[in-house]
Amino acid sequence: MLRHGVTTYPPGTYLGSRTDPPLSPQGERQALEARGTLDRLDLSVVVVSPLRRAMQTASLAVPPAVAQARRRVDGRLQEQDLGDYSGLTWEEIKRLDREAARAWRGGAAAPGGESAGQMWRRTIEAALEIATGLPGGADALIVSHSGPIRALLAGARGLTPADVRRIRVPHGRLRSVRLTPSVLRRWQEIVART
Repeated sequence: MLRHGVTTYPPGTYLGSRTDPPLSPQGERQALEARGTLDRLDLSVVVVSPLRRAMQTASLAVPPAVAQARRRVDGRLQEQDLGDYSGLTWEEIKRLDREAARAWRGGAAAPGGESAGQMWRRTIEAALEIATGLPGGADALIVSHSGPIRALLAGARGLTPADVRRIRVPHGRLRSVRLTPSVLRRWQEIVART
């Protein structure tokens, strides 16, 4: 999994799926740095969020031969819909409604947005489809956002949405999950119960 590079928005801004700035020059450099690692992998498929920042990252990071033949877009991999919190900082969100802000941090939906559980379900459904379509021993790449990548990592480890903030997902960095039977079972259980 590759998180998109840094965008042109100020650090600390929650972008969500409604706010979609382009990559900054730093974000472009991060994507190009990831390409060094991706050049060494034999990727069977590359699945990308439709948001501009992820698409730009994939265009820069994924080797051209792979990008043309094996890349597809999946809307389920886009960032969480943050509703009224889109484009705001944590301080701005707290000023709107402190209780709602705390509930959102705990996994509830932002006003007008989707909950962490909803985002987890759609993201993990997409990952399960990718996993079932892979030949044995093959690698896939998901180019997405911190929320979906955290959901996949946390779900693979048996954590809950409330635990997810402990997982670091830096911009432009690769994270991986080995698709063991126990990981696939945990993901299936999450999809079944949400």
